Amino acid sequence: MTIVLKVYDNGDHTCLVWIPWDAKPIPGCRGFAIRRILDGKAPDYVHGFVGFSDTDRPDPAKPWMFPVQRFLWWDYDVKPGSSVQYAVIPVVGPDKDHLALNEAQASPLTQALKVSSQCTDQLAAYFNKGIVAAQWVSRALAAEPKGARISELVKDPKDLLRIELSGLLRTQILGLLDDVQRSGGQIFASLYELNDPELVDRLVALGKRANVILANGAFKPPANDENGEIRGKLRGQISLYDRIVKKPHFAHDKFVVFCDSKGNAQRVLTGSTNWTSSGLCTQANNGLVIDDPAVAKSFLDAWKRIRDAGNDYPPALIDANSTAQTFQVDGCKVTPWFVPTSHAQDLDYARRLIAGAKQGILFLFFNPGAFEPDSAPEKWTLLQNILYRHHQGDNPLYDPSLYIKGVVNQQIPGLTAGASKAKAMDPVGSNHPIALYANGIEPPQLLGHDVMVPANIKTAFHDFEKELLGASMVDIHSKVIVIDPFGENPVVMTGSHNLGFKASSENDDNLVIVEGNAPLAVAYALNVIAIFQSYRWNSYVEAHRQDPKVWHGLEDDDTWQAGHLQGDQLAELKFWLGEGEEAPAPAVAPTPAASAARPARPARRPAARPHSVSTRRPATGR
Repeated sequence: MTIVLKVYDNGDHTCLVWIPWDAKPIPGCRGFAIRRILDGKAPDYVHGFVGFSDTDRPDPAKPWMFPVQRFLWWDYDVKPGSSVQYAVIPVVGPDKDHLALNEAQASPLTQALKVSSQCTDQLAAYFNKGIVAAQWVSRALAAEPKGARISELVKDPKDLLRIELSGLLRTQILGLLDDVQRSGGQIFASLYELNDPELVDRLVALGKRANVILANGAFKPPANDENGEIRGKLRGQISLYDRIVKKPHFAHDKFVVFCDSKGNAQRVLTGSTNWTSSGLCTQANNGLVIDDPAVAKSFLDAWKRIRDAGNDYPPALIDANSTAQTFQVDGCKVTPWFVPTSHAQDLDYARRLIAGAKQGILFLFFNPGAFEPDSAPEKWTLLQNILYRHHQGDNPLYDPSLYIKGVVNQQIPGLTAGASKAKAMDPVGSNHPIALYANGIEPPQLLGHDVMVPANIKTAFHDFEKELLGASMVDIHSKVIVIDPFGENPVVMTGSHNLGFKASSENDDNLVIVEGNAPLAVAYALNVIAIFQSYRWNSYVEAHRQDPKVWHGLEDDDTWQAGHLQGDQLAELKFWLGEGEEAPAPAVAPTPAASAARPARPARRPAARPHSVSTRRPATGR
């Protein structure tokens, strides 16, 4: 009997998921040790942090003595460029004082995995750490001045906490700007918000080669221009174009096209990240880099349409946005949509893919919009389309086995005034800014402000650090849908688009849909589930802070395994082990709104499997 182990990576961290080969509890197992070989050095162990009681302390001679009583774990100690291998080993014994490593039942050592955000040759995903792993944030704050507030610290380009919180996302944006500076190239950016000093300095350094459409951001009456101060400072220093739109519109884009010295598009950066200190550091955000001239040119063409529209939304802008080209990049399909569209053509394209999901859908939403009635499915937010997959009745898309997990950040009261199906699925009110969806049937778990990082743990809980208050507007700002990351047709949807009808019909936004790139889909899926689990843990801490009988350590028996190896939790493990990866193609295929463009480069197939390594497949569920 051995452990079956699979390891995934998205550049920010690795995720390990494992299971006994027969999916049955291991007698005497008090948890698992995770042995790691990093960059070919001597083996060490991933820290479990928690012992069997409050008085337990790690033994340096036996670093595996704090085992993990889980079948899915994270390693945040890896760095881009590192090579890492893992083995998962049962820790067994009659009690906690007589434990040993059961090497005979250990997983084989995985092959070396190179940690990288580069998913395939021309597509890369970058994430910050504005929400995940808040405990290390608490430890880092110990080195900051007493009474320091995160909201101020993250504005300092030299602050170590800022550097850590912004993760690979910030360094990638800066690196792209520096490359343009060195090469004498140009950029064409469309930005919703701008205030980060480091990013502003890079724009100024580019001078007139920085072509920036700057919107008015969130409405700030009576001036109606959140970016007014920085706009005045940049006037005359860069090639600045104002886009001051009126309600109900938002000029909500956040993309940059990187061009050579002649203005030829080379690559594009899109995603959810506003160019603000909070966007980089205290919100969960993502950046997608597409290193393809044809895709980049489609963004440059959109940039020119927005510039020519001035402060308005003329018919020519909407008409041009209402069709899309599909490009072949790295052997997969990349379809950029720009809005507003005339009849939500972008959402229709996305809905067909959601309808074709076979194994699972993961998501992050920020302000997806109000739930619309059953009689108006053309106005549904994509969140409604996802959750509808779990609803019975006259529903040909019903699939109760479909894995659904996601997080929604929204503060719009009165959303239950919609369809009957929507009522059970409805997200959050003003007192509960976070909602965790474990499926599409039950109402979501509503979380209050107290579980929002870094304000979620105000007093010590067991051996976990106290977390500092003071960061304003910390939330999920990513807009991401991942479909079947281990299936035959993995899909990623992301961009500035809030994935609802308002964005489609009234805003400047972009939505990039990538089909057939498994490494990219896994990278985004890891980001989603890490955020989901972080919030779920924070909510547990908040709910049980004063409970003397609450969990304070590992269970000193082997019964802890049972709950993980049955029902929904077993199904989740099987999903992450990729048990559906031989599934047939989706029955509902998308139809592009326009014919596909010729690829700018010879098509290259992405890796046959996600950015992962594994031991042999489990024999479960077959």
